[in-house]
Amino acid sequence: MIALNCEAKPWVDFYGLKKSLDRPFGVYAKPGLDIEIVITGIGASCMSTAVGWVAGRTGQRKRVWLNLGIAGHLDRLIGEPVRVYSYIDGIDLRQNYSPLVAKWGGDSDALMSVNAPTSSYPDAAMVDMEGLAFYRSASMFSSPELVASIKVISDNQENSVERLNASKITQLMQPQVAIVNRFTDKLLALVDLAAGATIDMPLVDTRRTHSQQQQLNRLLERAAALGLNQAVLELELHKQSKFDDVLLKLVSLIDSTAPALGDGHSDHSELSSLATGERHG
Repeated sequence: MIALNCEAKPWVDFYGLKKSLDRPFGVYAKPGLDIEIVITGIGASCMSTAVGWVAGRTGQRKRVWLNLGIAGHLDRLIGEPVRVYSYIDGIDLRQNYSPLVAKWGGDSDALMSVNAPTSSYPDAAMVDMEGLAFYRSASMFSSPELVASIKVISDNQENSVERLNASKITQLMQPQVAIVNRFTDKLLALVDLAAGATIDMPLVDTRRTHSQQQQLNRLLERAAALGLNQAVLELELHKQSKFDDVLLKLVSLIDSTAPALGDGHSDHSELSSLATGERHG
């Protein structure tokens, strides 16, 4: 899921994709390849709509979601690829933490999403316009472990966003093809783990609603993606008389599993000084 054609071009060329659809969103695909690129357009509304449209086209098929794009930062180097570990709402500063299961060879940072381009940067996060909408929307259709974002630093306090154009953006994205391709392979491997989430548990006598069964299926997918199948079996969930207790035990297990932050994670724990003035995209 990529906002602009100029951001997507290096991957379109690398995979040898051809445009298969113009409306409502540009889609690049290739027969026999399990990867497609969707050009969403700029902003949260476009991104959310595009994610829902993709999910509706493909039904319940298991998929990995990856958002690629540019982002600004106060002092990170121009052209640096950075994985997102936390998505921040630029209005109320609420955070959504991403479970970082697939290993990433670069650095990681928080990402604040705002409503309009800006040259004002928060102190402890990257800034863009689509990241939060992408994560919230994609997580409705796949386990959060299968949803990831990689941002390439395009501007900072010494290099204004106003200097960017399509050609410069493509030049910034081009060197990231190799590292993102390796990361994509690791993300795709998680689909097989999540698909193996059918765990033989004798819960047939435990009454549950359709909604509760759906919650169970989703939790088992997340547990499988985290490599927790054996830990799930050790919970002995068949001994629970109430289905809500089954769900609570699974939630507790998943929440207690520390995420793998990747090899180059930066510890930006202090977010109290996030800018509340002019916003960036």
